Amino acid sequence: MSGQYRVRWFEKGDLPAYIRGLNENLYNEYDEARFKWKMVDTPFSLGFVSIAVVEHAGKPVAFNSFLPLMVRRGREIFSIVQGCDGFVEPEHRRMGLFQETLKFAFRELAEKGPQMLMGFNFAGSAGAAQKVGSTLTCDFVALSAKSTDFKRCDGAKGIEIDSCSLDELYYLYESWAKTTLQLHYYRTPEYLRWRYSHPIRRSSFYRIQEGGDTGYATISLERDGSSNTLFLEDYSPILQKPQVLSAFIKQLLDEGEAVNEVYLTEATGSKMSDVARRLGFGPDHYYTLIMKNIRRLEESGKRLYRDGVELSDIGNWKIVSSDVF
Repeated sequence: MSGQYRVRWFEKGDLPAYIRGLNENLYNEYDEARFKWKMVDTPFSLGFVSIAVVEHAGKPVAFNSFLPLMVRRGREIFSIVQGCDGFVEPEHRRMGLFQETLKFAFRELAEKGPQMLMGFNFAGSAGAAQKVGSTLTCDFVALSAKSTDFKRCDGAKGIEIDSCSLDELYYLYESWAKTTLQLHYYRTPEYLRWRYSHPIRRSSFYRIQEGGDTGYATISLERDGSSNTLFLEDYSPILQKPQVLSAFIKQLLDEGEAVNEVYLTEATGSKMSDVARRLGFGPDHYYTLIMKNIRRLEESGKRLYRDGVELSDIGNWKIVSSDVF
């Protein structure tokens, strides 16, 4: 990167260029409301808008966002950032600007709390992240099924599915979180209220019971013309049973608003991915999950560890659609 470029944190005057660029590169309807929800109102804010900006001749020409989040494992909780919503203006591409935003963030964030960067990247940005030392861990796939193609399975007797409040959702999450050593994004009540106040999606929460097994699920609806797209945002392990997932989606399709497609995001080869494919879901697009040590983590080759637990092993994680920003 030549001396004509300068990397800095986001400033208020950058917002019009940021919104315009995201709508040209990533979104169809990104606006100030979504920006405020995602980068300002987040309960885990670092105290400033954590978007790295590359400036050229006084104008912003590249952006890379770093969303603050918390990870939990048992009683251990630590801070991370997730890379998201970045782009480089076409005339400034192939100049290494995306890599410079990462280097800038690693330096700046080392003293501000986050221990690791995570990112669900498309191929180009995953390669750039790898060049600055990020570990490529595994692929994630967005799976989709047309409501008309969804394959329903038998064996739904004895499954109870009821709407619940966000407070009850938190209780059900806590009941699971206390019993697992899987790494996952920490769902505080403040986080849940924020996460499901998305500007263009309407979310609903469910308590699910089969025999002595109780769990939860969260879905969101996003308007798609005269119908909706349904996103399976979050769930506890009870939904990994084919008969439970089938009964849950069947009830949503039969009793709710008109739905055109159902989406969920999973690690390739995961149990949930296999179950969803059996019910008619197919791949829509792929991400590569990258990780990078910012501070305090142990590194061995391309692997990352924290207190003896390998963070770069996806088998140690529970990651769902609502975790992909």
